[in-house]
Amino acid sequence: MRHVADQTVHAAQCSNSGTLTISSSADASQLASCTTYSGSVAIETGLAVPKDANGHQQLEVTTVKKITGNLTVTNAIALSSLSFDSLQSISGFELGGLTVLSELSMPALTEVNQLNFTALPALQTLDFGGTGITKAVSVLITNTGLSSLMGINNLQQVDTFNVNNNQALQNISLQVTSITNSLDIEANDGYQTGLTTSFPMLETATNMTFRNCSSISLPALANVTEDLGFYGNTFETFAAPNLTSAGGLIFVDNTALTNISLPQLTSINATYQIANNTMLKQVNGFTKLSVVKGALDFSGNFTDVELPALTQVQGAFNMQTSGKFDCSAFDKLDQNKVIKGHYVCQGSETKPGGAGTKPSGTSSGSAASGTSSAGQFQANLPAVMGGTSLVAGLLQLIL
Repeated sequence: MRHVADQTVHAAQCSNSGTLTISSSADASQLASCTTYSGSVAIETGLAVPKDANGHQQLEVTTVKKITGNLTVTNAIALSSLSFDSLQSISGFELGGLTVLSELSMPALTEVNQLNFTALPALQTLDFGGTGITKAVSVLITNTGLSSLMGINNLQQVDTFNVNNNQALQNISLQVTSITNSLDIEANDGYQTGLTTSFPMLETATNMTFRNCSSISLPALANVTEDLGFYGNTFETFAAPNLTSAGGLIFVDNTALTNISLPQLTSINATYQIANNTMLKQVNGFTKLSVVKGALDFSGNFTDVELPALTQVQGAFNMQTSGKFDCSAFDKLDQNKVIKGHYVCQGSETKPGGAGTKPSGTSSGSAASGTSSAGQFQANLPAVMGGTSLVAGLLQLIL
């Protein structure tokens, strides 16, 4: 009977329909008596454990391997070290407002449903040991002192991945093959050297946004169902050699960008935008692009655009550049109903604008073009003329 009673007491200690709050070393010892804890665990803001000479606190929890609920530690402002030496799995893991936390040790941890790290300015490294976390539903890391993501870089599955405003972060490299919801990387300045990113195994994604990156590697990416956007990055070239389709494709304010290469891309199912990329003079890396189901919206100072396979633009068409540019081939595409929406093309424009803006050198809805041979547009004219002779096409322009 005594043994059964002990088991009952132990089971009660290792299960809680609410949340176990750790406010002292004794509470931590209770949790350490469990191999699996069924419930959630929160560490008290006013944690009553001894402080060192610097006024900092350390908390170590041993034995427990699994917490079925969440582990939450927020605003424990004196906590400098947190250790769970045996913990392998947590449902949710939240750390926030821990201003002096500099050591996080969980050498056995491999699985987290939701990881949420915010406002951890003293935390520079993650000690998850071994292969680290390999599976997560969502990851949010913001405003930390992390210089790398070692410990989660072997992630193989993730739905949502958001890493932003980590000023010391130098590199992100993940082994994921798919991102089923969204990926957002922005404002990780790497002490002004710029963040490098690499996703060597990534094949499919739903929505991807990159900001303030110095390099982006996506060698295996084949399909993005929603938007693939690049804003304010410092890389000079971008290539996705295996990308065949995207929802929207956007390059805006990438001031060092000189070349884009997407040789297998055939369709864009929403907006296709290239705007304010100061060094981008030629757009010639889209040799197989045939269909744009949304708007095509280019503005900048480019002089050469080549889209030799283009046969359909279902939305509006805006092409404005301050460079010398020949719009005649675009005019033919518009006249032959390849472009379904409102059409604007203007070279040598003083203030080139995006879709919906009216260039100074053309009336709304008309086709205006520069005449310099320095700019050219190459299109699959035989495919889109539908048998109409070139002479007839020229007559249409005159008339």
